[in-house]
Amino acid sequence: MPVTLEFTDGVASIRVEHSPAGPTDSDLAAVRSALDTASDAVAIVLHCDDRPFLSGVDLRLVARTSPAEVRARAEDLRLLCERIARMPVPVVAAIGGDAVGGGCAVAMACDARVLADTGSLGCVTSARADRAVLTGRRVPPAEALRGGLVDLVVPFCALLASARELAVSHAAHKPRKRAQEYAKVR
Repeated sequence: MPVTLEFTDGVASIRVEHSPAGPTDSDLAAVRSALDTASDAVAIVLHCDDRPFLSGVDLRLVARTSPAEVRARAEDLRLLCERIARMPVPVVAAIGGDAVGGGCAVAMACDARVLADTGSLGCVTSARADRAVLTGRRVPPAEALRGGLVDLVVPFCALLASARELAVSHAAHKPRKRAQEYAKVR
């Protein structure tokens, strides 16, 4: 199954196993559905193991994809980002691989991000967006941490445990009784 949901000590873990070309439309719909199911959790960790983090469109396939399909994928990713931003509980991205394009946008929609020391982020500032697309520049873990793009950088073997700890910490500082106010701030 490409999307699995597990609960451990009140923390929901949503794992997305997508193909190298990225998640399909049905995968993204399954992630949104898992978020709905997990909304009663204390916190949520979203991860793709060591795969690229919820990549958007494989640029090698864009030439063979219609503009309407590209727009539809962008809309699916926007809806996922919006759903994450409106969650009543904290959502932490556990990034084990690279998070570029749409995957980076999804990671930035989360409350916090934990990056494996072997992963990277795509350039996320608007001033660098055109250069990132043209050069494929990745922001390495140390730079992402210094720039505040991620909250923690850890070895891959500690990724999920660290993300769960951070999720619980965020939940403790944002009680669920304040979930409505929390959702408004985001």
